[in-house]
Amino acid sequence: MHSSISSSDATEEQALSFQESPPTVNSPPPRGLERPIPVLPWLRILLMVASTTLVLVFAWEIEMRHLGLRAGDLDDGRGDWTVERRKVDAGPRDSVVIIGDSRILLDTDLTTWQRLTGRRPIQLALMGTNAQPILHDLAADEHFAGLLVIGTAEFSYFSDDAGSMPVVLKYIKTESPSQRAGLQIEKTLSRYFAFLDSNYTLFKLLERHKWPERKGVEGPYIDVWKISESYDDRQSYLWERIERDGYLREQAQIVWMDFFAGPVVKADKVERVSANTKSDIDRIRARGGEVVWVRPPSSGPLLDIERTRYPRVKVWDKLVNDTASFGVHFEDYPAMQHLPCPDWSHLSRASAITFTDAYVRVLRERVEWLRTRNTADTAGGRLNVKGIQ
Repeated sequence: MHSSISSSDATEEQALSFQESPPTVNSPPPRGLERPIPVLPWLRILLMVASTTLVLVFAWEIEMRHLGLRAGDLDDGRGDWTVERRKVDAGPRDSVVIIGDSRILLDTDLTTWQRLTGRRPIQLALMGTNAQPILHDLAADEHFAGLLVIGTAEFSYFSDDAGSMPVVLKYIKTESPSQRAGLQIEKTLSRYFAFLDSNYTLFKLLERHKWPERKGVEGPYIDVWKISESYDDRQSYLWERIERDGYLREQAQIVWMDFFAGPVVKADKVERVSANTKSDIDRIRARGGEVVWVRPPSSGPLLDIERTRYPRVKVWDKLVNDTASFGVHFEDYPAMQHLPCPDWSHLSRASAITFTDAYVRVLRERVEWLRTRNTADTAGGRLNVKGIQ
């Protein structure tokens, strides 16, 4: 006898039955509800996807190198800074450490330091950062009893904004193993691929494109863009493209002018900062360490603003005198004057090497702590500092 139930009715009943009584985890789905896997050339598809990906990555790499990025530029972030900070505690007590803002970071050549003194400094300067928090951190570190070189742009050192320094000081205590491993992977890949630069991601390129803007609307043009290249030991230089690309150079100049504009620094702030600084320096000296100051070059309208806002006698001279320190100001030495600052705030790579050679020779001659611990061959000559106080 034939059933009076059609095949379509049977399928509907199966579906309703499945909805009312869902199967257990291990039970197979009811017949008629299976979705068969299509028979496709999966290996061929995989090879096509992989090939397309490689072609796109290769094309993007070529384009990024065309824009001036380089393989080996390791980028610089809080993880990189943390690696260097740990060297202070893991190394000898009499290490040479550099702190400050972007000027001493980009204007110092570590290899020149090592050649002239036999000591390779630990670079702890940070972009746009007030050096006071790290000075206080090192003053509290009983292991450190070395030479501390403080690179000073008055704008950053006498600023109420500590910049990113509190963030990195916290990060060094909370960095996870996965973050450490991720940093090492990124640095390894960055030695071979230029496109990994964090300043030139796709979305940042789209944001910074010359799109039409409404009048009076501020775009990303007045934000800080890529200005530096970073290598091992956080050796950093001004990005070479800033020197030859007028659009990027002008962008950097506009940003610095906006940052540095403002009223003349108040005398009570200078007094307070100098007093706090002296307290930290005294703690380092009590352990046998020493602290010196370096004022890197700036130029153009930016230097004019700095001279107005931070009169040397009332700011730089007072800071050096109140802390009983030796300081190297670029305006006092012919070898440090007239060095080109393409963006008015940082030296070119070639000029950074020249400036480092000049200021380290002065420190080698005038700072007893360094002179008595100099392990380099000094046959390279002595800098005549006669008459310079």
